[in-house]
Amino acid sequence: MKTSDLMVRQGNWLFRYRSYLPIALVLYALICTWSQRSRYTVENIWLDISCIVVALGGQAIRIMAVGYAADRTSGRNTKAQVANEINQTGIYSLIRHPLYVGNFFMWLGIALFTRIWWLTLIFIAIYCLYYERIIMAEEEYLVGKFGESYSDYSEQVNSVIPGWKSYQPNKYHFRIKKVLRQENSSLYGLMLVFVVLEVAQDFFRWQELRLEKHWIIGGIFFTLLYLTLRFLKKKTNILRNDPIRQKIYQAE
Repeated sequence: MKTSDLMVRQGNWLFRYRSYLPIALVLYALICTWSQRSRYTVENIWLDISCIVVALGGQAIRIMAVGYAADRTSGRNTKAQVANEINQTGIYSLIRHPLYVGNFFMWLGIALFTRIWWLTLIFIAIYCLYYERIIMAEEEYLVGKFGESYSDYSEQVNSVIPGWKSYQPNKYHFRIKKVLRQENSSLYGLMLVFVVLEVAQDFFRWQELRLEKHWIIGGIFFTLLYLTLRFLKKKTNILRNDPIRQKIYQAE
């Protein structure tokens, strides 16, 4: 089997089970945090804020990609690749894989939050190897489905490094309901990981389980937000009626 075919095969497998990667990374981060517990004797609030900003920046990239995407694209499917059309406008005219770029910054913020420089480097290496294969598998699927259309698109737009000269306005209107449906668990999971790591760091600092008031307030807020949106998604139609609307551009 050719190396490229093997990597695509691995990518399809990793795509299917990609939701388990965060769990493994969090467990590993907790182990590393315990092994480096002497680092947490002094609190660094500005470092914490900076890490959260980096992670939320990644979440914002995901929101932009999901909010302007067509139906049956930029989803959370796990069994197989799905795409009804090629996104080529908005953020997809800057990079071909904004969701994976968003994920990178979300998890980079978490890695930096541990204050362990070598853990951050390990994370970057694992992430690149992991998503390199997923991207290869995804692009093989897209080339097989859309042929030259996707090949031409990939020649004009970089994979993960933005190319600003290729920007095209969004084809569709932003759909807030789609974002709330798809990104609710992502945002809550992100904040939950920060809280778990903060609890561990505080335990190593004070030798007891405690959490500052602002973390408690933030945790309660995001938990209520998550539960509310989950209820609206599962038990009502409030977040379901969100038809896609294409923008109409008038020639000047």
